[in-house]
Order: sequence, then structure tokens, then C-alpha cells
Amino acid sequence: MFGKMKTDVIGGGRSSVSIPDVTFEQVLEYNKMCNDMGIRFNYLLNPLCMGNRDVLPDEHKKIISFLGKLYDGGIRWVTICSPYLLKIIKKQFPEMKITIGLYAFITNLQQAFQWVNMGADEITLSQSYNRNFPALKILLSELRNYDVNVRLIANNGCLHECPFSVSHGSAASHSSSDSDESGSKYFDYNLINCYHRKINYPDNILASDWIRPEDLHYYEELCDETKNHRLLMKLVERTKPTDFLIRVIDAYRTQHYDGNLIDLFNWIGNRGIDTGNDNSAYIKLIQSGKVDQEAFLRYSSFFSIPDVWIDNNLLDGFIRHFVNNYQCDKKICWMKNEDPTENNGLYCTYCHEWRKKVFSVNTEQRNRWAKGTEKLKDDFESSRFFNTGTGENK
Repeated sequence: MFGKMKTDVIGGGRSSVSIPDVTFEQVLEYNKMCNDMGIRFNYLLNPLCMGNRDVLPDEHKKIISFLGKLYDGGIRWVTICSPYLLKIIKKQFPEMKITIGLYAFITNLQQAFQWVNMGADEITLSQSYNRNFPALKILLSELRNYDVNVRLIANNGCLHECPFSVSHGSAASHSSSDSDESGSKYFDYNLINCYHRKINYPDNILASDWIRPEDLHYYEELCDETKNHRLLMKLVERTKPTDFLIRVIDAYRTQHYDGNLIDLFNWIGNRGIDTGNDNSAYIKLIQSGKVDQEAFLRYSSFFSIPDVWIDNNLLDGFIRHFVNNYQCDKKICWMKNEDPTENNGLYCTYCHEWRKKVFSVNTEQRNRWAKGTEKLKDDFESSRFFNTGTGENK
């Protein structure tokens, strides 16, 4: 199990507006409950960027003090993405175990070994590894004799080779820090672009590097083949309520889900957890004229995405292409709704063809949502959202 407070001195990988407010005492109580049941709890200290707080003397002292509080409270596993933080913990809190998070972007064997040799006890691989069975086979084989776990995230559903990932991770990280102004008034431009691509060009959903519950046996077979059984599947999402988490865990435990595969994803259409946030910070921005009211209403409406369906029962066999003939590192994904009129071999249409078999959407909802989202993107890009800009955009 993993989690964190809404904000702390180091921050994490989710914006503070998307997660509930819990006290430090509640974290320690949860850790004890997990330990009493034989479950490992991992506290997240996994921002992509720490804003240089680790090298500012006064802030550095706060970081060391907070790490000490975690240790004294019984926390023995933490997730980090900073080499410096790894070395601090290994030097000053040697009994703590360290997981390297997704935002370290471990995309190849060289990077994996760099982290292992620095002292990582567990590494989370970039999602580009999820379907790259040749690369995964090599990595598991080479790490077979090392005392380190390897993790894949099965149900995140991020865009394949997402161009927004670094920007998105950095923005969310700053928003989760207790000293960042954006914590209570975070606007997620990256998320708008993510869902704009997924909803309007749904080949992107099929190309996302998720792993179906029914396909876990391919990874188990890979563990048998490499004689390395320390491959783990991380399941998200901590911004979702208990019923979602139970549904996800049950699907992957039984390796079966009968229904809409989207139900298992970190997908904003799946109901989020009650964060207890008030909107006072947003209201003040509108009242002060710093944010355009109509644009903000479009931003609020963006989160009411159209109903999307991926029939999981029709996806049997989808993964075999990646197991037997992985080419995602040599091709460009075809992401247009229409079929290509010609193909010189550079484009791969595999996910495009499967999308036509398994995907459906409420067209009326999509058209209405797409129109508003196009306007919202322009609100941000023209700076109209922030009541600024030049010329006709002002």
C-alpha cells in the first residue's frame, strides 16, 4: 500500500487538489494497521522536481526533520525520484528501504543499474517497458542475482511516449509541496491535452501502455523464463475511492474483468475521492479578475468527459503482437481516426485496427465536450484564461 499527506515539505506525484487531507498521525496509524496485517506501507516522497529545496539550508533542515519524523513514526519504505534524496536516506536512515518512482523515468538497462548501484531496493520502470517484452526479458535476466524488486504500473493509462509527461509531473510535484502557491489553485493544462487526444483520437487509448488483468500470465511466464520472480505490478489510483480500488484489486487478483476496461484505469470519468477541498482560492482568482469566469466554467465542464467503452472481452489476443513482434520503438503510432491512404512502413496501425473493434463512445456527448475543450485549450494558449495576452487575445 502507498500514500501520503495532501502536502508536505518534499511533495509528491499528484497535485494536492486531487487528494484528501490526512494528518501525519493518520498516516502513522495507517502504517501500523498495514504492518499489523503483514502489508508493507510505502510513504511517497516522489516529486519530479523539489524546487531546489534540498539545497537551500533552511529547507534542507526541514527535509531532514521530516524524514526523521517518518522514521521515528515507524515508516520503513519510501518512494523517491531524487538521487540526492536516495543518498541522504541511505546515509542517515539506513534502515529505510527505497523505491524509485515513475518520475525517475527509467527507460533502459543502463539507467536501471545506475539506480540499483546507488542503493535502490526497488525500481519502477518507465511505462515504455510495459509492453516491451524483449527489453523486459533482458532487464529481468540481468537483475536476477540482485536484491531488488522491479515494478510496472499496470493501469495508469498515460499516453504512449507522452510529450506532456515531464511538464505534467513537474507541475503536479510543485502543487503538492507545502510551500507552493499553486497547491490550492492548480490548473492542469497538461491533463486537458491528454484527454483531448484520448477522446478525439481514441487510438491513443489503445496505444497507452496498460496491462490487462487477463494478460498477467505473460509476465509470469517471463519471470519463469528469466528465473527472476521479483517483478511486481503496481495498481493505482490514490485519487479514487475505496470501491474503485477494490474493483481494480479484485480484477488483477483473479486475472479477469468482465466489462469496460476503462473501469480499471486512472480515468477522470471514474469517480474521484472526496478531497474535502473548498473552491475559495479559485473564487478569489475570478473575483479579482485574474482568471476569466467563462473560461473557468469551461475548465470545470472539461472534467465531465463523455461516456467511453472498451469491451475487455474483445481484447483477447491484443497483447500477442507485443509479446511476439514488438516494434513500438521503431514505428510511429497512427493516431488519426481515418485509415491511412498510404503507408511507407513508418507508421504502425495495429492499435488503430483494434480500436475499431473494441471502442465505442457517446457521440453526442463527445461532440459537445470536444467543442468546449477546443475552446478551453485556446483559452490557455491565448492567455485569455488568465485575462491577459496581446492584441485580440487580451
